[in-house]
Amino acid sequence: MEDGTKPRMAVVPSAPPIPLVIVAGCPAEFVAVCREVGARLGVAVRECDLRSLRPTIAASQPYAVLVTEDLYRFEPASFDSIIRQAPASLVRIDAREAHDPPVRRLLIDAIFESAAAEPGSGIRSILT
Repeated sequence: MEDGTKPRMAVVPSAPPIPLVIVAGCPAEFVAVCREVGARLGVAVRECDLRSLRPTIAASQPYAVLVTEDLYRFEPASFDSIIRQAPASLVRIDAREAHDPPVRRLLIDAIFESAAAEPGSGIRSILT
């Protein structure tokens, strides 16, 4: 400043991180419900493919990763390795769960309510 004093810095308290759930290999209607529930509960949803899953998890530290059981069976060792390196829960979704609207809704609500309640608690045991 002109009078020789330094400008003051504003101190803004940081907001808690928004919990993130990554959805990989799930049907479009499943992802749509995830986005709807996430928006309602303040949980971010990121959809990604198998190729970008490892870097996405490493960069974003999600609360949970949702994958179809079929995709998990394709490369179980890779998924297990990825999850061991990240403080996230791996939730494997059966095709019946993904395509049955009432079951799908209950499953997604439970996962996202858990994420909204405890976004920063490290590795958690949730529905697996």
